Amino acid sequence: MAVDTGASHSAATAAGEMREPPRSDRWRYRIGSVLLALLLVGVWQALPATGLVSSIVIPPFTDTVYELGSLVTSDFFWGHFGITLNEILWGFVLGTVIGFVSGVILGVWEPAKRLTYPFVVAFQSIPKIVLAPLFISWFGYGQSSKIATAVAISFFPVLINTMVGLETVPIDALRLMRSLKASRSQVFWKVSLPSAAPLIFAGIKTALTFALIGAIVGEFVGASQGLGYLLDTYNFSLRIDRVFAVIFILGAIGAFFFFALEWLDRKLIYWRQDEL
Repeated sequence: MAVDTGASHSAATAAGEMREPPRSDRWRYRIGSVLLALLLVGVWQALPATGLVSSIVIPPFTDTVYELGSLVTSDFFWGHFGITLNEILWGFVLGTVIGFVSGVILGVWEPAKRLTYPFVVAFQSIPKIVLAPLFISWFGYGQSSKIATAVAISFFPVLINTMVGLETVPIDALRLMRSLKASRSQVFWKVSLPSAAPLIFAGIKTALTFALIGAIVGEFVGASQGLGYLLDTYNFSLRIDRVFAVIFILGAIGAFFFFALEWLDRKLIYWRQDEL
């Protein structure tokens, strides 16, 4: 038995080493990413500078950076920023809660899934941009209509991933819990939910991106404030340098919250074995 235990320990150690890349490799990839970013910036700067692309279509990178600094130091910008950020966060939170609760119900209660799942899929098949004018007529031109659009777009990934995660719990784990006379709630909290957690978090991270899209789409359709409103205004006046600056800011918002969720994912779901 000692030999078998040692062999198992060696195999587990080897598997762990395969999952964790050497530190030198991690630094190599980081340096490669920086070099790739510098290359893209150089190409971006060179295209309008050499006349290959009109500066109206793609402004020089330096002009975009200058306008980015001008925007974030202006008095009016942070009001628009706060409005869009509020819409994104509320849409993300409400969409996640609705998607999770609905996914749990459909994942553990088969009659509910058979009864409502076709309607859920049909609703998801509707292009959400066509709902934005409807939400404006219901909730007005304020933030509520944008939050509703963000919720309508973001809840579905959480719902699907929660439902699929709960349906793919290892059967051996369920049999073990039944043999121990565990209640349905104990099975859910101790086996089903932890097993589905990686998929649920993947859906939550997708929902964040969709909530950002929903908020901006809602502002495109009808708004007088927000980053989407600024994008529409600058695009109409052909201030493409400022359009790119606002796009940078939206990308920074999405990246910040995505990596925050990545960090939370690693902390909460520590038992997951990441595949490289």
